[in-house]
Amino acid sequence: MGIEIKKNTFFLISMGAILGALFRWQINQIFLMNIFGCFLLGFFNSLAISKRYKLILGVGLCGSMTTFSGWSFYLYNLLSKGRYQLFLFNSISIVLLGIVATGLGHIFAKKLNT
Repeated sequence: MGIEIKKNTFFLISMGAILGALFRWQINQIFLMNIFGCFLLGFFNSLAISKRYKLILGVGLCGSMTTFSGWSFYLYNLLSKGRYQLFLFNSISIVLLGIVATGLGHIFAKKLNT
């Protein structure tokens, strides 16, 4: 990273994080936001864009938009209510779908780069 980016890293990440948090707050669907965030992360990291934009969009926007803590709390509530099958289904499906969404974002960005 260039020296000018290192000086502004906090600001750059914050720009994307504010937008991601507001977007997640408006949608308020943990599962959808995590899958969409995985797609965007695969997409942004595979685009031929500068590291500055990858910080804003990948770390800031996607990091803020997706929520591990919210997902964990949701899973904890399923366990607390004895909904073990739903817990297992959600635990496996979001990981698998997240990997697929990241891959699709990567493929889509590579097509745009060519």
